[in-house]
Amino acid sequence: MTTRAARRRVLAGYGAALVAAASYGAGSIAAKKAVTDVASPMTVTAFALLFGTIIMALFIPRPIHGNVRKAPKKSYAYMTLAGIAGVWGVAFYHLALLEAPVVLVAPVSGTFPLMAIVMTHLFLQRLERVTIRTVLGAVLVVTGVALIAIGQSA
Repeated sequence: MTTRAARRRVLAGYGAALVAAASYGAGSIAAKKAVTDVASPMTVTAFALLFGTIIMALFIPRPIHGNVRKAPKKSYAYMTLAGIAGVWGVAFYHLALLEAPVVLVAPVSGTFPLMAIVMTHLFLQRLERVTIRTVLGAVLVVTGVALIAIGQSA
């Protein structure tokens, strides 16, 4: 892959991350309103994941069956673990929104990059390298978001 192509991929990754951040931000507001005014956190979680699954089904490429059949058996375990972790994350996030202000819940749950970096270092050393710059950058971002949220709630 050329350097130019690699840079484009990285920029596309940053763009996708910004869209993800905006989506999570909007989702936080909708979820807070839902758990406060509409239904229990578990009901909100179930509906959020159901509608998310339906929307994702629209984006699944047609030859998915072939991809699933060709996938190594080990990958099923990883996909299952990712699904379980995702469900737990969403469920506990909604529980937190019921009990605390969104301006506090969002930054605390936003520490997930730090957890991901630690877990990457522990479990994915052959795939990715964690540098001190990565750790410091994540700590600075999470600290900045937390300070803004705490400052607004004080």
